[in-house]
Amino acid sequence: MGPQKRSKIAAEETMSVSDAARYLSLSARTIYRMVEELPAIRQGGRWRFRVRDLDNWILKHRTSVEPLPEPLDCAGDARLYPYMDVRNIFLDAPQTVAADLIRSALVRSQLTLNGGSEEETKDRIAEAILEREKLCSTALHPDAAFPHPRDPEKCGLAEHQIIVVRARGPVDFGEAHGYRPRIAIILLARTAAVQLVWEARLSHLLHREGLARRLLEARSAREIYDVFAKTGEMAPGGVSPRAEPATERQASERH
Repeated sequence: MGPQKRSKIAAEETMSVSDAARYLSLSARTIYRMVEELPAIRQGGRWRFRVRDLDNWILKHRTSVEPLPEPLDCAGDARLYPYMDVRNIFLDAPQTVAADLIRSALVRSQLTLNGGSEEETKDRIAEAILEREKLCSTALHPDAAFPHPRDPEKCGLAEHQIIVVRARGPVDFGEAHGYRPRIAIILLARTAAVQLVWEARLSHLLHREGLARRLLEARSAREIYDVFAKTGEMAPGGVSPRAEPATERQASERH
């Protein structure tokens, strides 16, 4: 049985403590400490977790003082495409190591940052992301990783933003199970609360709606954007709450 099939089965049935820890970006020790609070079930004398239960827990226990990107009724309403820009979607990246891929994407991206040197702020974001990777790889799917800063509040981001990179070949994220994804969805939320909601949404899309396959098959940055907009992501009336992204021609000029 291939790793992708095993991943889908785990998502549809239950997750182990270690899987839940990776999913929530927490340590296994913390999961055991919170087991009375988390929506856990006992199977064969061990704690197990359903993805949909963890998604609902994240939304219920998010930080109340931080506004979410939009009103949420359930995990399926946490839309991602409003925080994407075609100019920040990069195809055929040549890097084969996660650190190089992440740094290159940040340098090429057009981000809205707080005051100060753009170069220094991007370096700070890169270091925060790589610090998070050292704790535990964010390659949580055979085809996709979700790199994100360890402490997003300290990164100097002026707004929530997402970068998408598709590499030419497998990228080494140092993942324990050997996952070498080609897709990196870099989550630059300004708060940990929003970041967790995004992670839950991506897990849902990857495990249940075939997002990875569609991203791998897309032929342009605009098609990748459209994959997110059309995969259960469209707002009522089909209107994005943000301005129309840059044209494909503008995106190609950045390659």
